[in-house]
Amino acid sequence: MSGDIWVLSYVLLWLAVLVLGVAVVALLRQIGVLHARVAPMGVHPAGEGPELGADAPLVKNLPYSRAALTLLAFTSPTCEVCAVLRPSLQTLGRQYPDVRLELVDLDADTRPTFDAFNVRSTPYLVAVDAGGVVRGRGVANTLEQIEELVETARSPA
Repeated sequence: MSGDIWVLSYVLLWLAVLVLGVAVVALLRQIGVLHARVAPMGVHPAGEGPELGADAPLVKNLPYSRAALTLLAFTSPTCEVCAVLRPSLQTLGRQYPDVRLELVDLDADTRPTFDAFNVRSTPYLVAVDAGGVVRGRGVANTLEQIEELVETARSPA
């Protein structure tokens, strides 16, 4: 009789392991579904910044004609995402030699530039072509989103 109890306990334990295995697979599937639903979207304008296709505000020390595309990266010293993105932004020039990067870090001197471009959140990017026309804009949190903005801005209108 004691042998039957051991066999029964092993069978119940294996059933429990199988049920838990199925539960883990089901949970992993749900995590995948959630990840697909909340995956980062591309660059989004966030209801701010200059209008696409409009002339960029004229700000001293920002000559747009020096490059085919000028990428203005508005950052803030208290922005953790900005601190993570800054090294990626610096390497962007190697990938896109025709793009000129201008970092506009928020302080008392650059506040008028933030206001001229209607930027309220960071990191915010504005792409301006050599003619001074806004070709792209939006909040970007990853290097992929920045590259997407640059590619969109470089493509013909």
